Amino acid sequence: MKKIFASLVLLSTALSASDHTINVFLIGPGGVGSELINQVRDNFSADEKVEVRLVGLANSRQMVFEEKGLDLTHWKGALENNSEKMASDQFVEKMVSLHLPHSVFVDCSSNQGMANLYPQVLESNIAVVTPNKKANSGSYLQYQSLQAISEKTKVPFLYDANVGAGLPIIHVIKGIKRAGDSVTKLEAILSGTLSYLFNTYDGSKPFSELLKEAQQKGYTEPDPRDDLNGLDMARKFLILARESGLKLEMSDIAIEPFISEESFAAANVADFYQRLTQEDDAFLKLVKQAKDEQKVLRFIGVLENGKATLSLQLVGQDHPFYSLSDTDNIVSIRSEVYSNTPIVIKGPGAGTKVTASNVLRNILEAGL
Repeated sequence: MKKIFASLVLLSTALSASDHTINVFLIGPGGVGSELINQVRDNFSADEKVEVRLVGLANSRQMVFEEKGLDLTHWKGALENNSEKMASDQFVEKMVSLHLPHSVFVDCSSNQGMANLYPQVLESNIAVVTPNKKANSGSYLQYQSLQAISEKTKVPFLYDANVGAGLPIIHVIKGIKRAGDSVTKLEAILSGTLSYLFNTYDGSKPFSELLKEAQQKGYTEPDPRDDLNGLDMARKFLILARESGLKLEMSDIAIEPFISEESFAAANVADFYQRLTQEDDAFLKLVKQAKDEQKVLRFIGVLENGKATLSLQLVGQDHPFYSLSDTDNIVSIRSEVYSNTPIVIKGPGAGTKVTASNVLRNILEAGL
């Protein structure tokens, strides 16, 4: 991985003979945030052409600043022992007051309140990089406003890790639009949980039992209904629809449920699993139909003719989603130029390492 980042740095700094420091202010040193710090520590230092310096750091309780850069090995101790009480508005005020060049505000939280601060940060001439989906999957007005501020101020607002973890899905769609092309059809599987379930389910065991096993492996939320309702995938799909140029709201994404309302309405998780066993026969019929037709089950989002739908489909061997495996995400993009053969992006759509690497690429893009 170090060689990959080193190559990226050399490429990015080819036109610059002087050293370059990117000053990072990070919110949310959880799974992705802490992995991001590790990748910066392992790949960038003061004696290289590009230094990525962690100047500000905060979790939900505490915040700490060090203009010369926090020690990336002992940052947890600094946050615990040398910090002050976290207040998001004060964090932004301090960040702005330092007037450091090449500053990047990195939000690795999943907090709506943080997303609400992006306009202020961008207006202060500080770039925003985030895997937090809240801003771009909220109202279209909020999404449009952030795009407009970034364009007006010429300050980067980058969020490639909003969709597909480390996959360059948003980057590719932006590239299509910059080239004067337009997306005509987009198909995607953007849930690692739903991908795993339907890549694995073959009827050899009841669907309800497979779901329990997936939960035990950590592939689902504590309440699996939070995955099965399709809402998380719908939020990601909404972002892709907007990136493709459509003015859609969350209410415009049609989700066709494959679990009954009775199961979703269960009082608790145990009751949900009990009710779900009553649907095992229906799933078995579906997978038998798929086998008879030499097809497989996939939960797919489709964007075409201005409409967005998420539904369980049967796809054949000629479909790019047929051979999907494990928890991989995949997207197929057709455009005016790529009309006959779509662009297909496939790979791990979850995981702290790949997500952090995508965030780091955005930091370099914003700060160089």
